Amino acid sequence: MATDDTSTTTTTTRTVGTVRRVARTIARLAGDFLIVTCWVVFLTLVFLETAWPGWSFYLLLVLGIGLYVTITAAWTDSDRDQ
Repeated sequence: MATDDTSTTTTTTRTVGTVRRVARTIARLAGDFLIVTCWVVFLTLVFLETAWPGWSFYLLLVLGIGLYVTITAAWTDSDRDQ
């Protein structure tokens, strides 16, 4: 009987861990989507207002997203996910 309880507890713990990991991933993706969308909208509004050249829009877009990815990549704790 003790083996059955341990097996059930281990399975429950794994299931809860998986659900938390999936929820954390979905929240992270939603946050990333929101930040990148705000950056694109901000740049679009600035460039429509100022009529700066189009190549600089794309340059700032790529640099901004690259900087965001570089900064947020360090926030991931891979040891905790394993």
